[in-house]
Amino acid sequence: MNKNILIESIVKNISRTIINEAKSDKLVKQIHRFLVNQFKKRESAVEDFLFTRDGEDIEVSVYFAIEEIEDFNHPFSIDAGSEWDEIDVTIEYRPDAFPKHMNELSSELKETVEHEVEHLLQTFFEDKYIPHEDTENNLEYLISGREIPAYVKGLITRARHKKISLDDAMEEWFRENILKFDNPEADWKIVKSKWMDYANSAREKNQIKKFK
Repeated sequence: MNKNILIESIVKNISRTIINEAKSDKLVKQIHRFLVNQFKKRESAVEDFLFTRDGEDIEVSVYFAIEEIEDFNHPFSIDAGSEWDEIDVTIEYRPDAFPKHMNELSSELKETVEHEVEHLLQTFFEDKYIPHEDTENNLEYLISGREIPAYVKGLITRARHKKISLDDAMEEWFRENILKFDNPEADWKIVKSKWMDYANSAREKNQIKKFK
């Protein structure tokens, strides 16, 4: 291949990646804004978002549910999942914890949305496509092909918001989720290595936001 053609192809691919990431960022911000506003209203709701990438239009439906629990032992809890073109987000919260914990909630919602949007991209777009895998335990799940990029994208969002390193964000996540591990120390070493390898590789290809 001619050197100039090769350079042109590389530049074109990088530009396409940057444009697509910007479009994904816009969708994340729109969904995040919707969720924060609905939480402030204390109202469950459904909202559709039109997302265009590489000339393909997708309508993403976001289902938001909220539940007040007076004696909840945490300020709040976020449960989320995605399937096909739908994202479900449920927030349980203790009313006397707000507005004190609003910034914390907003930050975790942004991380959650980033994670779930990555799964949508994996489902609909050829350059992001990753098939589902059957996993038998938490370790296999966390290092599966679809979950590694989603967790890394979410944790980069956490790191950037808190102005901490990605390594610190990962360690913070581990402390929050340590009870989900069968063999915490051994399993986490494997998970973190896989996540960090992906993050470093994707950064070199301009496929993710910068992190420290």
